[in-house]
Amino acid sequence: MDDPRLIVAGVIKTAAAVGLLTLSACRATVTGPGEAPTVAAASVTTPTPPEPSMTRLPIVDGTPALVLEPPEFILTPTPTRISLPLPQERLIIEAPGPGSSVVSPVRVAGWGGPGFQRKIFVRLIGEQGQELARTTTYLLAREGSAGLFVVTVPFSIAGLAEVGLIEVSFNTPTSNRLEHISTRPVVFLSVGPDRVYTNLTTAEKITIFSPRLDRVVRGGVATVSGGAILDEDLPLLVEVLDRTGQVIGSLEVPVQEPVLGELGTFEAKVAYTVPYPQYGRIAVTERGMRPPAVRHYTTVRVYLEP
Repeated sequence: MDDPRLIVAGVIKTAAAVGLLTLSACRATVTGPGEAPTVAAASVTTPTPPEPSMTRLPIVDGTPALVLEPPEFILTPTPTRISLPLPQERLIIEAPGPGSSVVSPVRVAGWGGPGFQRKIFVRLIGEQGQELARTTTYLLAREGSAGLFVVTVPFSIAGLAEVGLIEVSFNTPTSNRLEHISTRPVVFLSVGPDRVYTNLTTAEKITIFSPRLDRVVRGGVATVSGGAILDEDLPLLVEVLDRTGQVIGSLEVPVQEPVLGELGTFEAKVAYTVPYPQYGRIAVTERGMRPPAVRHYTTVRVYLEP
């Protein structure tokens, strides 16, 4: 007698085979005579790409935002250049010019005057204000006229080089009193080749605008105004001189200049005393400290009243 478990297993296998055949028959496509059965194509499913995530990543090491602020402009006042018509220098040192280095003897040439008896006085001044040499020459012009001058001046210094001045002056043609001084900074050399330049500046360094020549000054106060080009930042000395050349009033006054070395203006009210009306002079002096000496001196004749 057969084993019942074997009989049941055989029945299950048979039923499974019959089910598979039935399922295949149901899926088969009925074709007409002469047509080839259609085989269903395998369905290929393309995976859909995942949508981008909208979740923002946290900032671990962030850089602070740069905040641009509008620039702050600081206005710096621009010096106003003074433009005034200046007269020609009354005593021009044409050679040596600015920046020159000279050896002995030095040739000094220029133009100026008129001076008393056509005389021109030349001095060489050392760096301590000491006088290195002095001489007198004459204008190449008629008496009472301005003209050229040329002179050769020997000198000696202790060291190899020394910063100094060449000073040229003349006196008034009538009273033989100091009327004008011009100077030229140079370097004096004891040895070596010289280096001489020519001066091209012809404008007056100190100009007295008021009072004019032979104007009446009264009331015991002289109002003096003018323009100046300074070498050093020092005040001007304004003086009132009587008919004998004695100082009867003086005052130091600063120069209102935009930049040192450019044209500036000055004004001073100088008190004076005279016993009676007389001719006198207004004098303006530029002084220097390197070396300690007068840099420029100019005068104008006026009529002084008490």
